[in-house]
Formats: sequence, C-alpha cells, structure tokens
Amino acid sequence: MKKTILFLLVVAFTGFRATGQSQAETFIKEAQDYLLKKEYKQAQLSLQDAINDINLLIAQQVAESMPAEIGALKAEGDPEINNGGMGMIGGGVQITKRYANEAASQQNAEVQIMGNSPMLSAMNMYLTNPGMLGPGYKSVRVGTNRAILKTDIQESDDNGTAQKIRSTEIQIPLGQTLITVRTNGFATEQDELAFVNQLGLEKVRTALGE
Repeated sequence: MKKTILFLLVVAFTGFRATGQSQAETFIKEAQDYLLKKEYKQAQLSLQDAINDINLLIAQQVAESMPAEIGALKAEGDPEINNGGMGMIGGGVQITKRYANEAASQQNAEVQIMGNSPMLSAMNMYLTNPGMLGPGYKSVRVGTNRAILKTDIQESDDNGTAQKIRSTEIQIPLGQTLITVRTNGFATEQDELAFVNQLGLEKVRTALGE
C-alpha cells in the first residue's frame, strides 16, 4: 500500500515539475530511503510534505488558469494560496484571487476556491431542494453548473450623492470544490453572472482534476 501511494506521488509530481520550483522530488526520495530502512513513520511524514508541495503546484496552476482581466476588471497582485488545511491530494487548499476596476473604485470582485469545503454537503442539499433556501437566496445557473446567489443592496454616499451598491455572493459547487465569488458595484445580476461565466470554470475544473 505504501509503495502504491509513493508511485502515485511520483506520477503526480512528474506532471507538475515544469510549473515551477518544488521540493516534492526531494521529499519523495526521502520517503523511499525511509521505506528501505523500515522507518515507516518518517516515510509517512516525508510523503505528507511531498503531498503538500504538490498541492501548492496544483493551486498555482488553478490560479493561473483564471484570466488576468475580465472586462474592465483586472486581477490584483498575486493570488493568495493557503495550504494550512491540507490533508490529502487536492484537499483543504484555498485559493483567493481579487479583481478591481481602476476606473470605478466601488466595482470589484473576489474569487475564492476551496477544496473539500465542509459546506459542500449543505450546498448540494439546497441545490437539490431550492425550496429550502432562505430569504434573499436563489438558485441560478452558471454555465452547466447550478449555483446559489444572494444579493444585498447597500447605501453609499459618494461626494454627497446617495447611491445604492449591489453586493452579491455566488457559490458554485464543482465536484469536491466550492467556488465562491463575491462582487461589489455591478449594475445587475446579469452582469455578475457574466463575470463569473468568464472566469473559465471548465479550465479550473481541469486544473483541479475534477
């Protein structure tokens, strides 16, 4: 069993080696040495380090699969990648990418991708039974995927002029991954859904191996 896991890690690492610097190969070699010595606990720890490193490569690949610019909104800086909750391949990784409209400071968006989210079971239950959704929530379609959308209207005072600003959260279950898109300052729901549809969710799905 341990040799099977090691083989799968080697195969996974080979597919990601070209994406950037990685210590996974070193950790895998360590694990091989510990296995030969029958130091199984140390081999397990080295394999976990290799898994975490490969997960970071996957997360980087997912972030890079999303466009740098969507309409008037451009990606801000590097995506945030949090691997604190990783426990298995593809598990627990969280990726956050932000977009902003330089010409309209109130218009922005945040895309959060979370592997093995604890909310997935509840999300799928609500999508199967839309009548269970609370006030303000609705089931919508994003490409071929069902999603849950909630919009709040906030009052804003810009140079003495009162404005109503839309703030929307769209949650999309994607296999074992939950994608949450939070938008501010979009004119309509159609504009918000158009933004989400241009994120390239199929590319994200492919990068995640869903």
